[in-house]
Amino acid sequence: MANQDQHDGATGSPQLPPAAPSAAETAAPPAFAGAARRRFATKGAATLGAILTVKSQPGMACDICYSPSGFASGNLNSHTPQSAACSGLSPGYWKMHPESWHNGCLSTTKFQKKFTVSTGCQFFGTEMMTLLDHQEYDQDNVAMHIIAAYQNALAGKTSFLPPSKVQAIWNEYWTTGGSGRGYYTPMAGKKWYGADITAYLRGTMD
Repeated sequence: MANQDQHDGATGSPQLPPAAPSAAETAAPPAFAGAARRRFATKGAATLGAILTVKSQPGMACDICYSPSGFASGNLNSHTPQSAACSGLSPGYWKMHPESWHNGCLSTTKFQKKFTVSTGCQFFGTEMMTLLDHQEYDQDNVAMHIIAAYQNALAGKTSFLPPSKVQAIWNEYWTTGGSGRGYYTPMAGKKWYGADITAYLRGTMD
């Protein structure tokens, strides 16, 4: 009986266990193959790399870690962000923490002491802290974000955007028309108006 159990009933030949599948047969198929892999490499990798560099650097507290010209040109392949200080704080933070302001620009400092404005305009004679609240004459909240960006620069939180560059952004914005009309030129052929400036600066903040 034992011998019969070990043989096929029709032929009497012994039954062998099925062969184990080869490594090639059990390996999972590649995510991309042939032409598909090449298309991904040429079309998708550059864009994906840029997104990961801007959005996913460990320890980054902000979304934009590039100078205005680098960001406007889309030249995001620089190695600078990997070593750049990128932890800017918002206008709300600086409003709630006047004790943290740099001694070179206190919350009571008048706006015209650091930024170009015309004598007699509503910005002239106004303290920095006041401008961290929305003012009707600060269309698009450009001054509000400029002040926060300036404090971030003074504190070394945005090494790609030094204090002089923050001042240059506002000064060009003001001399080209100011609130509601002015613009900043991050690179030849491009103009950032108030909302664009604010969007860029907000991106450099947590």
